[in-house]
Amino acid sequence: SVLCMCFSRDSELLATGARDGKIKVWKVATGQCLRRFDAAHSEGITSLMFSRDNSQLLSASFDMTARVHGLKSGKQLKEFRGHTSFVNSAIFLLEHVVTASSAATVKLWSVRTSDCTPTSQPNLPGAGGAEAHRPHL
Repeated sequence: SVLCMCFSRDSELLATGARDGKIKVWKVATGQCLRRFDAAHSEGITSLMFSRDNSQLLSASFDMTARVHGLKSGKQLKEFRGHTSFVNSAIFLLEHVVTASSAATVKLWSVRTSDCTPTSQPNLPGAGGAEAHRPHL
């Protein structure tokens, strides 16, 4: 089943992320599947975002990672590993990737080096471990 989706900036492409960790990229006008990432993640995809030029796709997952995939090559280009719980959201921000997890942590990563800056942990009421926030699928 599909857990998340994202349109490209020009709305010509649609990426879908599934419960089984697979990603598909579709041409909206024709419905044709242009690219499959069959081993994008080992668990369900929680978030997707196209890069500004549509050449890359950022994904987040229940497997506690975020990854950048090349649309032309079909390969994983970067992996951002360091969260202790599900990564619920990931976005491109200039030369960085920002990720947020179920452990109430936000991390800022360099796209160039994959290095993480110091972790921010907002003081949120009810912020607990991964199991407390896992959606019922």
